[in-house]
Amino acid sequence: MSNVNCQISIMISKKEVEKLAFLGRVELTDEELENVPEELEAILKYVQKLSEVDTEKTEPFFHFSETSNVFREDLSRKENNGMKEEVKKTKEHKNNYLKVKSIWG
Repeated sequence: MSNVNCQISIMISKKEVEKLAFLGRVELTDEELENVPEELEAILKYVQKLSEVDTEKTEPFFHFSETSNVFREDLSRKENNGMKEEVKKTKEHKNNYLKVKSIWG
């Protein structure tokens, strides 16, 4: 990537912030609607400044750490009959599952 200095004027309107908030389902107060455009402009200007960094001799990398898969091996477990017995002790159960009230209404 070459060191290209491209300056882009970044202006974010209150209307654009309202649209972004709507799309992101974020509720903003009137005060936040006034402050967010300036804050977003500052962030975008900082990101733009990063494009000025000379990365010509920089090796690409994909992760900060050289750690590979740190997760345990996915092994199947034997059925836990003890849990079935515990479920049977509850007031309401069906097919080895607890019955609970619906949360959907």
